[in-house]
Amino acid sequence: MDFIELAQRICNEKSQITKEESLAILNSSTDWWGIYGAALMVKNHFHQNTMQLNVLMNAKSGLCAEDCGYCAQSKISSADIESYGLLPTNIIYKKACLAYKRNATTFCIATSGSRLSKQEMIAVGETIKKIKQDLPLKICLSVGLSKLEQINYFKSIGVDRLNHNLNTPKDNYEKIATTHTYAQRKNTLEMLQQVNMSACAGFICGMGETDEQLIDLAFELRELRPHSVPINFLIPIEGTKFSNVNTLTPIKCLKILTLMRFIFPEVELRASAGREYHLGDLEHFAFLITDSLFLGDYLTSGGNAEDQDIAKLELLEIDYKRKEM
Repeated sequence: MDFIELAQRICNEKSQITKEESLAILNSSTDWWGIYGAALMVKNHFHQNTMQLNVLMNAKSGLCAEDCGYCAQSKISSADIESYGLLPTNIIYKKACLAYKRNATTFCIATSGSRLSKQEMIAVGETIKKIKQDLPLKICLSVGLSKLEQINYFKSIGVDRLNHNLNTPKDNYEKIATTHTYAQRKNTLEMLQQVNMSACAGFICGMGETDEQLIDLAFELRELRPHSVPINFLIPIEGTKFSNVNTLTPIKCLKILTLMRFIFPEVELRASAGREYHLGDLEHFAFLITDSLFLGDYLTSGGNAEDQDIAKLELLEIDYKRKEM
């Protein structure tokens, strides 16, 4: 297969990658770095030499009734994490100010649990109103299985997009969680389409899915037209169901990101949680073909020190400075 030719067709918007070509990327060996180079052509065509910075805040931690096997906040987890209710406005606002000072374009607010109560929804809304009033930041909100009423409310107050990940292929979902379904997650994303609200939606790799299942998942996600796609790699957190699962290699992670660049050429593609843990010395290559990253920590696990990521971006001469909106 000629992936340089494929990249050129994608750049000219005359073609999309097929499932057969996708599987060839994940199974590639001696031709691997040529395929990576073709993905780099796609990235540079649509996103130039840029990187969007996102800062994530866990505004409500633990206390979750869901049984997701990968998550330290799950009701079945014994992981040693801090649990707390919804943080007050002043604390969330202060974090948003720090995100702005660090060149972030998007401030991401996440809350644990199935969904927000009406009281929590209004409290989060008042916080977002204050942030939007004072700071030129995009707001991405991750609040679980949202109802249409909640989605419309958050859209009305200026939330730019809602995050809701599909997490794992539908054929693999019952191995991951039983308290909710893949269909429920997909339905949340379909509701966002109904009201023309942007979605941030990705998945977690390394939870027992096959290559074919992962490809099917990515193609199904593409049909939902997300604004941004965070690609997470399973972090085997002690105390979770998957604490002893570690099937990924640095090259496998990079192949997945390369594939996603072909599948989502124009979409904001993010090397998300687990990149530090799995990619190691190859993390620089991930920075080159993606165009978005989380700066700092994740929900319950630490990321690279912020200065460390900035130093890598500067070494690669990637433009990460925010352009004022």
